[in-house]
Amino acid sequence: MKLVEIDRKSPVLSRTRFGCLQEVFTLNITRGCEFACVYCYARGYPDAPPLGEVHLFRNLPEKLTRELDSPRRRNPVLWVAFNTASDSFQMHPRIQDVTYRAMEALLHRGIGLSFLTKGYVPDRFLRLFSQRPELVKARIGLVSLEDSYRDLFEPKAASAKQRLDTLERLRATGVEVEVRVDPIIPFYTDRPEEIRQLLETLALKGVRSITLSYLHLRPAVLEQLRRELPPKEFRLLESCFAAQPWTEVGTSTRSKLVPRPLRQRGYRRFQEIAQEFGLRVRICACKNPDMEAHRCSIGLESRLAPPTRRWKQLSLFPC
Repeated sequence: MKLVEIDRKSPVLSRTRFGCLQEVFTLNITRGCEFACVYCYARGYPDAPPLGEVHLFRNLPEKLTRELDSPRRRNPVLWVAFNTASDSFQMHPRIQDVTYRAMEALLHRGIGLSFLTKGYVPDRFLRLFSQRPELVKARIGLVSLEDSYRDLFEPKAASAKQRLDTLERLRATGVEVEVRVDPIIPFYTDRPEEIRQLLETLALKGVRSITLSYLHLRPAVLEQLRRELPPKEFRLLESCFAAQPWTEVGTSTRSKLVPRPLRQRGYRRFQEIAQEFGLRVRICACKNPDMEAHRCSIGLESRLAPPTRRWKQLSLFPC
């Protein structure tokens, strides 16, 4: 991977209009991500760097500190969501250094943070989090325990074993941890035997809550899948979306959803198996606008925000 260090010109903290993150402060340490997951929508952004290159905002901790301490700040910062278009725990040491300093600046000011990662969290972050575990909300992205899945869809992300280890170590520090099973890939990761293997393992690790969402396509993601998946796997996945119209999902004006009946059957399958292991299941409202679903729980903001649509089993799974 080629790392290009650049200075951030615009403000570090921003608010997003996307789904569960509405009105939440967010920041991104990098533009681009070394994990390069084949389904990643951020790779299709106009300013996204080419594959194999990541841009690091080297001055981000200093700018963040100035913004937080500015006497002209009108809106208090209570909670910050990290890296909504990348990953907080990419492996390059310079990325980890900048991430650490930014997280340290927030926690030392009593500001909460949340992150979603498909990476491995190093020990020094755990020592930092252990100082204020009530201010950290961690979400681990894990869709499958099979190496064949990671090799196809997340070839540069941490292994399932590493993510499970991170989950256990975070919980040991007192940090609240949830698992996000997203994106579920139709015909690949929604088979009963694979679901059972994943959920049983999560329950044994002490997980009590999971959030689900199927893959949804944007035009750029479709082209990434075409380029980077083997032809047979791409054709199978493409067939699932072939008859689906382009529609609006979140802030995207052109997206395709997995057909609703297929999603309903898949979510039912997850729910039935999850009940066996005492797991609570949420359906992500951001990526399921056509059915009743949950707003994602990412931290303090979920208690401050007005209530949204709630998932109900009977309405989600009609007979």
